[in-house]
Amino acid sequence: MKVFLIMIACLQSTITPLDKTCALIPMTETFETVPECLGFIEYFRQNVQSADPDFYVTGFCTTKEITSI
Repeated sequence: MKVFLIMIACLQSTITPLDKTCALIPMTETFETVPECLGFIEYFRQNVQSADPDFYVTGFCTTKEITSI
């Protein structure tokens, strides 16, 4: 079983159109466990928000069973 991450990033801006303020970003990196995935989200979020306080990041971890063909 692999764990996949989808990041959600939003920019708080008064001049950006509302439909352009957030982006859903499926990540290509996979994780072995959900806690590993959640740890990456927290690490990434802290680094981004310390650089730009108007930029907000969160993520969603999901597990999928992968079978070879």
